[in-house]
Amino acid sequence: MATEVATAIVRVLTRLGAGGPPLHAVLLTREMSERGYPSVLVTGRCAAQDGDMSYLLRPGDPVQWIEEMSRAVSPWQDLKALARLYRLLRQRRPAIVHTHTAKAGVLGRVAARLAGVPVVVHTFHGNVLAHYFPAPVSWGIRMLERGLARLTDAICTLSPQQAAELAGRYRIAPRHKIHVIPLGLELGPFEELGPARDGPLVAGWLGRFVPVKDIPLLCRIVRAAPERVRFLIAGDGPERPALERLAGELGPDRCRVLAWQRDVKPAIAQCHVLIQTSRNEGTPVALIQGMAAGRPFVSTPAGGVVDMVCGQERLAPGGSRGFDNAILAPPDAAAFAAVLGELAGEPRRVQAMGQAARAFAQAHYALPALLAALDRLYSELLRKKTACTLCCCWLPALYCFACC
Repeated sequence: MATEVATAIVRVLTRLGAGGPPLHAVLLTREMSERGYPSVLVTGRCAAQDGDMSYLLRPGDPVQWIEEMSRAVSPWQDLKALARLYRLLRQRRPAIVHTHTAKAGVLGRVAARLAGVPVVVHTFHGNVLAHYFPAPVSWGIRMLERGLARLTDAICTLSPQQAAELAGRYRIAPRHKIHVIPLGLELGPFEELGPARDGPLVAGWLGRFVPVKDIPLLCRIVRAAPERVRFLIAGDGPERPALERLAGELGPDRCRVLAWQRDVKPAIAQCHVLIQTSRNEGTPVALIQGMAAGRPFVSTPAGGVVDMVCGQERLAPGGSRGFDNAILAPPDAAAFAAVLGELAGEPRRVQAMGQAARAFAQAHYALPALLAALDRLYSELLRKKTACTLCCCWLPALYCFACC
């Protein structure tokens, strides 16, 4: 147990913008401190279009703000953020720096190595290696990530699919350096939600209204779905106007668009099933929360979503693949519409899928499992680094590349 280890973690996240990473990072900072890893979260400020999830913080949470750190690329601001992060690490001298998301992964890992931090860990929450930027930019990002991987003692992914993709398709790092550590959440409040009320099937979509989420596909699905299917969409982002126009055209009986939900439980409580339309994904928090509440999902087979299904695969409408707890549909509005139409006529099946979804969430995404997995990883990396330092003390400038 790490409770006997006197150590410290600096956790670096670009910003507390809308999405899953802030929830993950804030929770880990708080919970790992209780497991014997005194921690501090270092993060930047959100831009107006980012959303702001600083409401996740509680009084007393250890947070250090670096104003210059933001999602936008700005060489001068990024250089100032790097300098401030380096000074902070030199002052605190943590045993571990753990970075989350792309920009924090660049600044945090470089600063950590410059400051002589013994152990450096990075978590990919999805990735920006494809579907975000033009091909030349994506190629440059891949080259940068390969270089950063050499500065990193361990790379964490949220699903086996992500690990295979990073090691195989993108060749970011060798497979032995990549550790699959699924998300862990406080599932209890969602498990307490009862079933959705009887009536027309309500399909819920929760997330950011940004291009990678394929909002045009979502709009086409809403239009193509049978009238007995209702839609509840909640979130925020630059593509919100398209959804508001759609809701205004179809009316509230067919489609409602809500603001970003600080507490998603009331929205999930109204839904029978959740849907996901992303082009690229890590492990969507909304789908985990929905499963814990007994709601199955229908999703594109994007990223780590393929590892969120259970049971034997079976054929579903429109070339989709059905599972005990979910259906994976191709990115095609007609396929989604066919699946939702079928589910709308089989409420008992939806209920049975929801039970399987809840059991799957409890088995794979409970918070204690995440904390235990990180505890083991941190302990092993610290042990290995101590042994490596002893055997290579005569060559200190090279040991982290030669042995680790």
